[in-house]
Amino acid sequence: MSELFSNLGIDWRLLLAQAINFLLVLYLLNRFVFKRIIRYLEERRKRIEEGLELTEKANREIERIDEARHRELERARKDAEKVLADARSSATAKEKATLLLARQEAEKIFLKAKDEAERRKLDTVRAAQGDIKSLAVLMAEKVLSRSVTKEDQERAAKEVMDFFEKNYAK
Repeated sequence: MSELFSNLGIDWRLLLAQAINFLLVLYLLNRFVFKRIIRYLEERRKRIEEGLELTEKANREIERIDEARHRELERARKDAEKVLADARSSATAKEKATLLLARQEAEKIFLKAKDEAERRKLDTVRAAQGDIKSLAVLMAEKVLSRSVTKEDQERAAKEVMDFFEKNYAK
């Protein structure tokens, strides 16, 4: 075997030393670098999942609010139609003046109900917007932790360089 190595020009002691060096470097990288990178990636994956969950929750809340708004508008429309129908049925042919008054009153109630429904719709939309904004800010805080400025980038780069010089330059 040593004759084969010598014919190929391979020094088995040098080959063994290189194998040991390779295994040592692999062990050190695995112990100090790869685990930290994997842990960082796992934490980031969790933050992204939390952000996605918050987005889904916000979407469900928007759907719920939209359904409630539709139900409220439908109820207000039915109430207005009922008031209008009651006013029409109570009027008789003899009481044209009363019928006219009742129609005017029904129209006022209908407009009032319509305005009320519109106001409730706007209130609901405003409330939903506030909730969505707060959820979006919360999601952004979860995902990004905070905004990264140029100074933050430079400081982070310096900290990484200092860390590597301190721990690996020795």
